[in-house]
Amino acid sequence: MHGCLRLAEILEVIFHFVFNSRPLDSGLGVSLQFPLPALTSPPYAQDPRSILQLALTCSTFRDLALDVLYSDLRDPLPLFCYLSPKLCYSHRPSPVDNTPEQLRTLVLRAARVHIFFNPGSQLGTDSACYSFFLRILASAPKVTPLFPKLHSLTWYDSDLTSIPTLSLFLPTLETLSLYIQNEPFCKAVIPGLRTAAPRLKALEFRGVNLTRDSTSEIESLLLSYPEGLTALSLLCCDISSSLLHHIAPWPRLQWLTLQLDSNSIRTVPLHVLQPFPALTHLHISCKSLGLCKSFLRAFQILRMGSDTRSFGCRNLKTIHVNAKRCSPASIWSEFLSILARTELEHIILSEGCYRHAQLCLAPTPFEFHPLLVRPTTLADLRTLIISPVFTSSIALTDSDILTLARTCPYLEILNLGVSNTPVSLYALGILVSRCRELCDVSLCVDARLDALGAAPLNDDNQVALQPNTRLRKLFIGFSPIACVGPLDSPTAPDLMRSIPRFLNTMAPRLFRILQIEAEEGLQKMYEERWNVVSDTLKAMAKGEVDDGN
Repeated sequence: MHGCLRLAEILEVIFHFVFNSRPLDSGLGVSLQFPLPALTSPPYAQDPRSILQLALTCSTFRDLALDVLYSDLRDPLPLFCYLSPKLCYSHRPSPVDNTPEQLRTLVLRAARVHIFFNPGSQLGTDSACYSFFLRILASAPKVTPLFPKLHSLTWYDSDLTSIPTLSLFLPTLETLSLYIQNEPFCKAVIPGLRTAAPRLKALEFRGVNLTRDSTSEIESLLLSYPEGLTALSLLCCDISSSLLHHIAPWPRLQWLTLQLDSNSIRTVPLHVLQPFPALTHLHISCKSLGLCKSFLRAFQILRMGSDTRSFGCRNLKTIHVNAKRCSPASIWSEFLSILARTELEHIILSEGCYRHAQLCLAPTPFEFHPLLVRPTTLADLRTLIISPVFTSSIALTDSDILTLARTCPYLEILNLGVSNTPVSLYALGILVSRCRELCDVSLCVDARLDALGAAPLNDDNQVALQPNTRLRKLFIGFSPIACVGPLDSPTAPDLMRSIPRFLNTMAPRLFRILQIEAEEGLQKMYEERWNVVSDTLKAMAKGEVDDGN
């Protein structure tokens, strides 16, 4: 073994990298929904099997690998299966008298935990196992904190009987995410949270919409933090303008997730020179983009036009808006023009008004180019997701794609909800080759066979373009293939070779291309043809097709 692999500092870095590196989704599925992110990472964000294999490799790796494995605990079962062997196999705890040695082992394992996700009995966890979990924790020694290194907790259990166990986790916490399902739990936990969790810096409330009384409890708690928090997420209630007035001066607030309604917009002057001075991540759930725009204007979060009084949040890097209803083209255009003046790294705008489709009777196309009018401001953009409701469309041209490639060279994710007017294969090729970090593209493409014979875009730097080795996922929408006749016709070999070769040259690691599920008629035929392209491309990615064939 190399000497560097005997250094604990190096091994710890390697093990954390392995643990937090999930394998790529083999299905490469497409999702047009963009939920607001949680403060704590989801339970499926780690790779525990690989780190366990490292722990079993040799004695040098064992303790450090187990420290990493137990540092992020997403299920209480690994802590307690040695106390009840049947718990591991049947998920039913057997009666057991816990010896001091067993409890000592429990304490040692618990001391490794830094992040804990408690699913509770409501998320499918067996009720007997969960009761066993609560009972074992209650019998553990109380001389010192059971989880002395715990700094992040996600708690889904809203049963009043779980509160004594919850209190065991609070003293050392810096990040707390609570899923609140009922008012009694809220009133029992919230008032004492400031004292029970003195180190708390980040707080999240999720769950069902709360009553006015429960919302008042949360607001009273937040008012008790004179210097504020570094992160705040409220998705269980509409936030009031009075509470926004209170948190706007918080000097350390970097992450803010809100659910807005009309009562969130201030009606009195904002007596703060620079609101939200440290804000870097802003996530908003609202009825419409228009309401979000009013909020951003009222609290001076983004610069609006030539208004010199609007300072804007100078540190803002991410803005994520989920609107529940569709917006007219004028609002979209104005919103994109506003974002063009920012220096954001991540822009996510989506509409989800499928239940309100009757309110959007006619398509409302809007232009994409207002986002590109200032070629220097978005130079650091990494994520661009614009997903309007299905009745809207984004007017996009090949020239827009070329400008985007020049403006945003570090782009990693481009998703226009396949709502754009189709762009050519050559425009796609230039975008992917210029933006070398692109790994995920969802873009409506005109992928007809005769497009391969079209003249390329007038681009002086085409000779310098190189293949993109990061792109694995390409979603092309309803793009047709102009190939007449059955698949065994003389034109079929062009379909099976030309387009896959073009895509493979552009992005040699591209594994598969996808399109929206086809309907009746010609779309069924197009889907079959794209399956041929996808299968050929998949074989190329695996090296099963010779480049000369």
